Amino acid sequence: MSAKHPSLFDSFLFTLRQCVSNLACAPFFCFAIFFYSFYYCWPYMEQLPDHLNIVAVDEDMTPLSRWLIQELKASPSVHVEFQAADQKEAERIMRQGGVSAILIIPPNFERDTVRDIPTALVLVSNGAFIVKARVSMNGAAGPLQEVVTGAIAGHLLEHGIPLDKLAQVKNRAPAFVFQPMFNTVNGYLNFTVPIVFVIIIQTVFTAGIGMLLNDWFWRRKYPYALALAMRSFPHFIAMYLPFFILAFLWTMYIEGASFAFHGVNAFRNVPATLAVSAVFSFAITSMAVMIATLCKRLRYIVQIIVPTSIPCVFLSGNLLPSTPAADAMLRASQAGATISEVVFPYLAHLLLLGLIFFTAAVLILRRYANDEQALAQIKDLRDGIQNEKLEKELTPKQLGKILGNVPDA
Repeated sequence: MSAKHPSLFDSFLFTLRQCVSNLACAPFFCFAIFFYSFYYCWPYMEQLPDHLNIVAVDEDMTPLSRWLIQELKASPSVHVEFQAADQKEAERIMRQGGVSAILIIPPNFERDTVRDIPTALVLVSNGAFIVKARVSMNGAAGPLQEVVTGAIAGHLLEHGIPLDKLAQVKNRAPAFVFQPMFNTVNGYLNFTVPIVFVIIIQTVFTAGIGMLLNDWFWRRKYPYALALAMRSFPHFIAMYLPFFILAFLWTMYIEGASFAFHGVNAFRNVPATLAVSAVFSFAITSMAVMIATLCKRLRYIVQIIVPTSIPCVFLSGNLLPSTPAADAMLRASQAGATISEVVFPYLAHLLLLGLIFFTAAVLILRRYANDEQALAQIKDLRDGIQNEKLEKELTPKQLGKILGNVPDA
């Protein structure tokens, strides 16, 4: 107990301690995004260009095709792990894992190359994972073109082809036909993962803030941070700031350390990324506080929020912060756009949503200022009692009395 009236800093610290220690919400604020950052990205870790392993199918069976495969085996950036008799066998090897793509040398490849007839190599990528196909194809293009051109030039030189002909071959590498094995859409890492993480952060913080405020609303006396926030705008800010700071720090972690570890482009424009992260954190925090105050004592906040967040991956909506935030973050953090390039319409849209949600949360909370539990806490504070511990939960009888279902004794 303390006779000192709680300051704004007291309310701030109380809310922050509750975020990291209250079992109702601590997993959302402390662990959820950290674990998401690893197990969501984990399937894509072996799909970077420096892990390009291929199985070769030689349908030409000529000295040039054999030379080409030997050169690929010697290349430091492309590894021929297996050789298969045909494409079906190669696809079976790919399904078993260990290779990123199939390189098919078509029939008559040597003949067409020597005669200067247009020809192409076929690169089949496993498109079962949306990132694997695109990265394998893009990662293979440069190294394969270089190795193939060198191998063809060496082979032709060995067989006495004139130097002018050799120069033509070197300047015109054979084309590649890229063919995904399963997924013909070819999504890619630097687009899909940042979008999904914007939605993940939005969902996690909406659930976490909802669980904490829901736990407070069920107490026999509202915690002083909540009771004062209902009556004083500065105290509302003091209660609000820990949520905002945690959201901002976790967004920085995802865009910074997590994406750097997983090889995702991020922070291409630092000021713009910081601006988008700050406005995004403001919008999702405001939305979460508004939803939590609307739900109040509803026990199923997480059960409502998590399933309804799933359609956000596939649908856009003008009332969801994740929609403009994903557009702005992709441009600023992944593509390097400046602040001026993302202000309209993305940051402006995001800021407008945040202001609407913030205002609604303040007004809704004001409606609860005369609740019996709020008045009991305010009376304690006027008497010089400041309790840091949460009161016990309402009993069914007390709840019934508050709701008017149980007559006074």
